[in-house]
Amino acid sequence: MRIGFVLECQTGGSDATVYKYVAERLCPILSIEKPKTLVNKIGVFNEGPAVTQTLLETGCDFVFVIWDRKPRFGVLGNCETDIATFNLSLVQLNIDLQRVFVCCIDEMLESWLIIDGRGFDRWLQLKTNHPLADFGDHTSRAEQSDPKNRIRAFLRINYGAWKYNESEDNFEIVKHLPDFDRAARWNESFRFFKESVEAICP
Repeated sequence: MRIGFVLECQTGGSDATVYKYVAERLCPILSIEKPKTLVNKIGVFNEGPAVTQTLLETGCDFVFVIWDRKPRFGVLGNCETDIATFNLSLVQLNIDLQRVFVCCIDEMLESWLIIDGRGFDRWLQLKTNHPLADFGDHTSRAEQSDPKNRIRAFLRINYGAWKYNESEDNFEIVKHLPDFDRAARWNESFRFFKESVEAICP
């Protein structure tokens, strides 16, 4: 089974490493193409349908198209509307929608990443031998809002000089999650991604 990813991040962005890693954890026998990174949502909406078509025509059985609900062109964004818009572009290219999983993550990758505090705490433990403050779980939608600043504030309040670099640290955090069950339980958009990967796993 060969799958492709179309993402809104920069080359080397954490989306490219994190989602590929999660898919491989959920289904180790998947063959995953190097993710196509289209920089931002403008790139995804303008170029994504054609890139998806190319991936399918060159051997991918399925393609995942993933973007964050926030930010969106300076406004809040609406997943339902954005997904419908993207799917319409796929239909216009005569792409089989059954082979494409369109995932709009609410609010952003870090929103589901902070749900299960075990990954964050285990990552943090590697940085020091001193007792650590408990990051905790973030189970509600309100607790998952503005997640990058939540991480930065926690580190600043408890550890002062420690800095958070999403491009590097997100991947390290996700590697320390024992599973993705809590994230899927408390974030519907991530649950869709997880269940979609599991559904196509041979």
